[in-house]
Amino acid sequence: MDPKLAIQREARNAHFFEKSASAGASRGSKAGSKFRSGYGGNDKDDEASHEAMDKQVTKFFAAYKKAENEKREHRDRVDRTLQAMRKSFQEAAREAEPDELPRLMQEHLHAEDELIRADLRMWSPDDFESLTILGKGGFGTVHLVRLHVNDQIYALKRMSKEHYKKKNTLVFNERDALAGMSSRWCAKLLCAFQDSTNVFMAMEFLQGGSLTTHITRRGRLSLEETAFYVAELIEAVSEVHRYGHVHRDLKPDNIMLTTEGHLKLLDFGLSAVQDDNGTAKCDLICGTPEYMAPEAFDGYSSCKSDIWAIGVITYECLTGLLPFDIPADARTAMHKMDAIADQAFNVEEHLPRKLKLARDRQFVIGTPDSDFEKGRHFLTGVLRSNDEERLSLSECREEAVFEGLDFASLHKMRPPLSVKVSGSTDLTYFDVPDCEPESLPKGQDITEWNTSMKWTHFELDGQVTSAREKDSPEVWRLLEEIEERETEVSEEVQKRTELQQQLRALDEELRAAQNDIRAAQDRADQWRRLKDDKERELFAQIRKREDAEREVSFLRQSAWLADRTARENASLKKRLQLVE
Repeated sequence: MDPKLAIQREARNAHFFEKSASAGASRGSKAGSKFRSGYGGNDKDDEASHEAMDKQVTKFFAAYKKAENEKREHRDRVDRTLQAMRKSFQEAAREAEPDELPRLMQEHLHAEDELIRADLRMWSPDDFESLTILGKGGFGTVHLVRLHVNDQIYALKRMSKEHYKKKNTLVFNERDALAGMSSRWCAKLLCAFQDSTNVFMAMEFLQGGSLTTHITRRGRLSLEETAFYVAELIEAVSEVHRYGHVHRDLKPDNIMLTTEGHLKLLDFGLSAVQDDNGTAKCDLICGTPEYMAPEAFDGYSSCKSDIWAIGVITYECLTGLLPFDIPADARTAMHKMDAIADQAFNVEEHLPRKLKLARDRQFVIGTPDSDFEKGRHFLTGVLRSNDEERLSLSECREEAVFEGLDFASLHKMRPPLSVKVSGSTDLTYFDVPDCEPESLPKGQDITEWNTSMKWTHFELDGQVTSAREKDSPEVWRLLEEIEERETEVSEEVQKRTELQQQLRALDEELRAAQNDIRAAQDRADQWRRLKDDKERELFAQIRKREDAEREVSFLRQSAWLADRTARENASLKKRLQLVE
């Protein structure tokens, strides 16, 4: 069934379920009241049941809304791809010769048609024929399959939904990483689809087997062979980091060889997107303990954690052994992990003894001590307990052990290990499990649907995600420019919004400050007026005092003159009396 129709049906059923639940709650409320009036029913149980139903419906519609948004984003990405293809065609057509135009038009129409067909294509197990089992475990099964339409051979990873019931993000992580990273160093994803009980991912079959197989069968690799494959691993990890991911599960089992002998990375189930600091937090311990960096045991990983894993893999290539000792009394996985973690946190103490063992094992196969010293220097640079002290990828490329290797041209060089196969289904480099053949489920099983919405829009066609490679060399560049512009616009809008908020806050602060200034000015004016009034009163009092003092002085002078006049008059009278 078309997943789009299935989603619509899920929405209709959920809507009916919501209406039925509310109606049933109403009817149940009335019936329950009668029941409780006669027999003393439990109101709390009914309320809890209704709350649980409401939460279930709310959770479903939240997941449905998220799925619809993802569907809309996917549609927008496809539309942008088509627009970029058309723009690329128009640019090519303007510069083309007249006789080349019909060919360009035909190629463009074919490319658009292929992209649209890929977007509408619905994959199912019926598209494949299972040839044998490549691997089997608790997660599911890996089938070697043949695609009916072109007889191409692929590896089909079949995973049980029940196993990933509470960790479906791991499967989505792997799908998104394989689909999003178009790199020669990563396995290519053909498609992803699902049925009622399983999810499937079909990817290219890497016939050269895992690096573990080659190390195990040969016992160890030479220093020269190790340097080549570690150099390719550095390039592969650099690509993973460039796409914004941290792999978090690098190990020889997840490093496969092509028929040409070059390596490719697999199994991105534990990969995580880096944050702004280049780290990826994890609620649980993520990875294989033997290859986990010290910080990974504390619940976070970074790009430097992948570099630690490169160091462990390098040591394993040189010796066929791990750089850690597993105590004989470590009976449980937890005891084993604790022992490894302790050695990882104290690697500077344990590594010298392990490097001596590596030198001895390389000396046996003819590696001079002077050459091994280069490898020793590299290992001591990447196996550091403090992630800040570890070499970066760019610093790794400068190490003496990689002298003579051009990192930009590794894919053009002849690998030191040759892969010899007799046909596309030759499994020489695989240890096929001894088990009964399993057929793939029938396509009609896809009709079952699940209201949990945990696997909505898991389906994906690799041709859509890799349209830039198959259809036009300019598509990806244009898409990247569009996405970069959209990101820039989004960031500018966010910055503008933040600046506007800051401006409004500053305006409010300015208005408050202006109000405070005006209030202070009013108070200052009041004090000035009061001061002027007091000064005028003081001057008036001073003038009154001066007037009073002048009046007193005048009266004193008048009294003195009057007294003098009186004395003179008395003296004159005495003289007159004497004369008489």
